[in-house]
Amino acid sequence: MNVLLTCVGLRVDVVSAFREAVARHGGGRVIGTDSSDIAPALPFCDVQVKAPPASDPGYAEHVLQTVREHGCQMVLPCSEWDLVLLADLVPQLAELGCQAFLPDGEATRRCVDKLVMADFLAAQGLGTPRTFHPDALPDDLRFPVLVKMREGRGSEGIFRCADRRELDFFLGYTPTASMVQECCSGTEFSIDVLCDLDGRCLDAIPRAMIQSKGGEQIKGTTLEDPALVEVGRSIAEALGLRGPGTVQCFREAPDRHEVTDVNPRIGGAFPLPLAAGGDFPYRMVQLAAGETLEPRLGEYTRGVTLSRFFHQVLFNERGQASLPPLELAEGGDA
Repeated sequence: MNVLLTCVGLRVDVVSAFREAVARHGGGRVIGTDSSDIAPALPFCDVQVKAPPASDPGYAEHVLQTVREHGCQMVLPCSEWDLVLLADLVPQLAELGCQAFLPDGEATRRCVDKLVMADFLAAQGLGTPRTFHPDALPDDLRFPVLVKMREGRGSEGIFRCADRRELDFFLGYTPTASMVQECCSGTEFSIDVLCDLDGRCLDAIPRAMIQSKGGEQIKGTTLEDPALVEVGRSIAEALGLRGPGTVQCFREAPDRHEVTDVNPRIGGAFPLPLAAGGDFPYRMVQLAAGETLEPRLGEYTRGVTLSRFFHQVLFNERGQASLPPLELAEGGDA
């Protein structure tokens, strides 16, 4: 089983987990691509491929050629940069015997464009904050509101507005296509989900958002919360996810959750659900091999806590990488 991971960037966690999954399943290689020679995750890949930027007109052909050259049987994006492009390549990848783990083009665009996603969820009767195009604001708009990029990444391009004066200012200030969303007042949660190739949710693991920076969670804990498991399942299946995804929501009442974001890719806090028993890489390898899997909703370890930190890969003048060793202190008190 040869696995292609695109735009690997910082995702050492994902690359390492897939190498272990491939080895457990009988062997194979993890092929990683990135447009940077010094992407820290590249040295962890079995095969390292320099790719053009996802915005390059030749990027799609580069992906197809990489699949052909290395006999890749599955492909997974590691970031938002090439989500839509890969989704449009799904039929061509299938012809090459390569299974793409992301929704089809329409469903991927629905997730990437946050205004389209909010309109879709509302039309389906699923909980989401009231969200509007800047040219269609209602008279009863409830402040505070957020001005958000329609195709945002992390916490980029988000402005909180306390009144109409601030709203008008930030709508004029932001240079990107934006939307206006009423603020939630409840507690925020994330749910890491995995769906099979027919869109059936196999896993949904909720976690508390203890601390995040730049939209990435750096501290969190898995929770005993059947209601959040159901939110993850229902949203993932309604949006047509295939493969991994992350659902972000606010609990506004015990029986009411409002979804603010759905990312159709492996989550930034992926090591937490992995440590809690959500072996998404191995299950994706099984699916790519044609195996049928049954849902394991609710089958994960509660109370597992993630606390992330910086580490580094060092490159010498010849581009050779090294990893400074780490060792926990013995008998240290937390």
